[in-house]
Amino acid sequence: MTSAQQKVLKSMHERGEATRPQLAQATGLSLVSVGKAVAALCTSGELYEIAEVPSGGGRPVKLYRYNADYACHVLVQGQKEGALLNCTITLLDLHGRELRDIHANFAYLEPESFDGLLMKLLRRQKVRSITLILPSENLPVGMSNHLKSLYNCQVNTPTPATILAQGSKGETATICLMPGAYPTCTMYRHGRFSESGPLHLLPAPMDWLSLDYSDRNQVEEMVARLLLTITCTIRPERITLYSPPFSSRLIERIRYNADTKLRNMLPHLTFEQIHNKLFVQKMLDFCVSRV
Repeated sequence: MTSAQQKVLKSMHERGEATRPQLAQATGLSLVSVGKAVAALCTSGELYEIAEVPSGGGRPVKLYRYNADYACHVLVQGQKEGALLNCTITLLDLHGRELRDIHANFAYLEPESFDGLLMKLLRRQKVRSITLILPSENLPVGMSNHLKSLYNCQVNTPTPATILAQGSKGETATICLMPGAYPTCTMYRHGRFSESGPLHLLPAPMDWLSLDYSDRNQVEEMVARLLLTITCTIRPERITLYSPPFSSRLIERIRYNADTKLRNMLPHLTFEQIHNKLFVQKMLDFCVSRV
């Protein structure tokens, strides 16, 4: 796909419908370049003509619509349940609307583990992107390359922090804490996102996987040390920390502990509660936007 086609397709995804003059104005491309891109995208099926509309004095111009059914996005989610990994594969249209899904449990994953399920679910539909949201320790080496080769599409493996960081501004570190999982951190700087290394390797009084989030003393010390390390290593201007519900008293204890360790140099810190509706919406937005 050419650069002009990508710009036109992105604009059509955002607008839904547009004429060639409108696309030229939105993309900054010439009418000739837009015309060639639109013709190619109509031939491939990603756009289609729906009507002719008045142009304001001249000949009517053609109105085109974005074809959300041309292809689909695939979202794969996995959560540990005892010794098994409970996985859900969901198909989304190009606007992020859920089409259908399928569930399966695995004792372990291999690069080809999802092939049969995807074949059954896709029904020969073209794939635009695949997003894998799996615990890092359960993501097989080579799975991303295998799926990319098999479906000739983009394959994303974001952490929960990267998903929650969408929409960040300035120089912001987004941290995500989930019970039974290692913390993840994503830094937004100069218009780009970069994921931190494995945070479970940092010195801490106990393992994150076994942290009891009802024990406020343990949570205070673990989170304070995490904030200390993040601040000293990537130096963000602000930190947004997503976590299970913390009481206002615990939040103040964490803030005081971390600020004391940093000698009153703690960046602006915001606590946000993770709730399922927020995470699901951010996850769907991520799948659709990463094309």
